Amino acid sequence: MGAGSSGNPASFDIEQNAREIDRKIQGKMFSQTPLKTWGVFHGDRDAQIANQFKSTMKQCLDTCGYDSSEPNVVSVRPGMKFDAWKRALEE
Repeated sequence: MGAGSSGNPASFDIEQNAREIDRKIQGKMFSQTPLKTWGVFHGDRDAQIANQFKSTMKQCLDTCGYDSSEPNVVSVRPGMKFDAWKRALEE
């Protein structure tokens, strides 16, 4: 959870605040490393799923106020061959 005004992590009793848990856990995170250089690898037939994943990640990161940049999306062709995945990771 995000830090309070004192700089210490915020805390609350889950049992007493069960109805407010969604609102309380969506506070900005302060101590995480920015997600600046990252990528999404997908098989050549899974471009739509990779784009959905990228979109979902963006929504989650924005909701939490997480500092991030766009991922590098890499299509692996042919997606069913191990050597193609190995080559894509080495590049």
